[in-house]
Amino acid sequence: MAVVLVLEDDPDLQFTFCEALEDAGHEVRIASDNEQAMNELRRCAPDVLLLDLMVAGGLSTDVANYAGYSAPDAEVIFVTGSGLFPKGELFSMSRNARLVLRKPVDLRELITMVGHVAPAPMAVSAAG
Repeated sequence: MAVVLVLEDDPDLQFTFCEALEDAGHEVRIASDNEQAMNELRRCAPDVLLLDLMVAGGLSTDVANYAGYSAPDAEVIFVTGSGLFPKGELFSMSRNARLVLRKPVDLRELITMVGHVAPAPMAVSAAG
């Protein structure tokens, strides 16, 4: 299970992403804008950030960059419906960017990608 911070300003997509991730066993924190996302980063240590690239108030690259310092081990997955940065420029703009998913997002792909970048659960050894 990973802690996933979802930054999405569309309430319907936010709900859909959260439900899918929770159904897959992840703990989900939500934010609707950059300020809320940065506040959540101060409160928790997410394993994965799922960031809508374009949110009210600007680009979510500011959140990704802040996470690079406040949660340096967190992996960033950007979600976008825009044509910005078509040649992978996001990967040079954010040191912890790992993937970009295009809208409309296939929820199975989303779950797979979060599982791929999330840290593996710690193995518990039996005392004996």
